[in-house]
Amino acid sequence: MKKYLPAILSALVVIALVAAYAAFIFLAIDEVDVTNCLRIIMAVIVLFVTIGVGWALISRIREIKQGVEDDLGKY
Repeated sequence: MKKYLPAILSALVVIALVAAYAAFIFLAIDEVDVTNCLRIIMAVIVLFVTIGVGWALISRIREIKQGVEDDLGKY
């Protein structure tokens, strides 16, 4: 799991930068209100957190089913 952490973090940073750029474009064009833009950003963040938690749960269930249970105490 630790070997995938840098790749996951870098992907999240890229996603955050793209979201910030999109928010800047929306605000610069001024076709979207600031409140709507914040709602969109919050919805995207909640979506990514939900996907991340689901991925973690599925990977943990697969580890347990395969009998290759990782000792969480060493993390």
